[in-house]
Amino acid sequence: MGIEQDWGGRLRLESAELPDGLVHQPSRDFLTTEGLPETAAFLDFYTLGGPPLEAFGDAEDEGGKEHLFVLGETTYTAHTTHEGDAVLLDGVTGEVFLAGRRGGALRRDPLATGLPHLVELLREVDAAALAAEEPEAIDGHRGPAVVAGVVDVVRQRMRAIDPALFRDDDAPPAHWDTALLVRALAWGALPGVPDGPGSAAYEITTELVADLAELGARTGTADTDTADTAHTDAAATGIRRFHPDELPELLTHGPTRRLLTELGLPVGGTLLDVPATGPLRTMAEAYPEEFASADEPESASEREYQRDHLALAHWPHDLVIALDGATGRLELPAWHDPGVPAAYLNRDLSALLFALWTHERLRAEWRRWEGGRARAAWAVFDPQALLAHVAEHAVAAVDPEAFATPDHSWQLLADDDHMGGLLY
Repeated sequence: MGIEQDWGGRLRLESAELPDGLVHQPSRDFLTTEGLPETAAFLDFYTLGGPPLEAFGDAEDEGGKEHLFVLGETTYTAHTTHEGDAVLLDGVTGEVFLAGRRGGALRRDPLATGLPHLVELLREVDAAALAAEEPEAIDGHRGPAVVAGVVDVVRQRMRAIDPALFRDDDAPPAHWDTALLVRALAWGALPGVPDGPGSAAYEITTELVADLAELGARTGTADTDTADTAHTDAAATGIRRFHPDELPELLTHGPTRRLLTELGLPVGGTLLDVPATGPLRTMAEAYPEEFASADEPESASEREYQRDHLALAHWPHDLVIALDGATGRLELPAWHDPGVPAAYLNRDLSALLFALWTHERLRAEWRRWEGGRARAAWAVFDPQALLAHVAEHAVAAVDPEAFATPDHSWQLLADDDHMGGLLY
């Protein structure tokens, strides 16, 4: 990628802090001269900051207590049926493993054939996201195809770093592909000009909108039952592009108008449910019962100022997204509980679409491993555990203000144990 990852220093050990059981000399030399980052690619190595290097005490069953040593652990919590996942160094061969106990027995998945390989693999995964922050990277191109291209390039580089680890294309090593996929999502959209006049939060591509619609269709959420011609066209493509006549004059925010007419919105999504036909109306026009009138002032909405916002689409918890036509800001009403949810949903439509796409990409990968498929691929690694851990952080990175308090809608969805969180 041309960008070096800065880990803020390495954790190194003194020779006297290395146990006698670590007889692999290249590993001894690496730990004392090069060291490991504190955390990288969803792996923590903070235990190295509290020497000496400790033996893995649960290896007695394999007779390995004397030569397996704890380097760190995963940043994500292991499945509830597991008993912890540790990153172990084999003191005889120098190999690195992801290890844990399953049903009382120690099991391991290879992570790297040696410590130098491990560090380079960590660097490649994290650099995949770091490079996306540079607007000129890949000539400014972004979108699902760029994400796929980045993943392919980095995978090739990782294979070149550790050929023995990646020698079997039908059995990819644990952890790395899932970690890389998460990091590469940063290439989905390019940030807009910060605080620029009439700017959007992100430069969304038609490809991203189409991919979001396809992801919704895969989960069986797209609405395709209609006889209306316009509705049929929207349902067939999964995308609704608004005609300029369907947008009221009070929608003056240029980036929002262009997005609605040129790119469109996915219809029938899991979270975002966009009507397939009809002009955009104000909230007061669409939901008069929720807003004050001269005859019934007691019916005033808690957020009365939203009456002139546009009713854009349905949102979970029986809410409607209110679009501020002047700024493009997206809000939610507080129709069911005073002050809840918080008014702010997303900075604008571009931020909402990028957040939704990030969510749906992670959700699709999470579903790919349902039904115990991961257990057939790996002895220890659980990709759903990693994905569930990173989902909130990945979506929040798109628009941090959307997760500012426990009462913000995105955070409420993430914390909804009844629904299972963001990925269920």
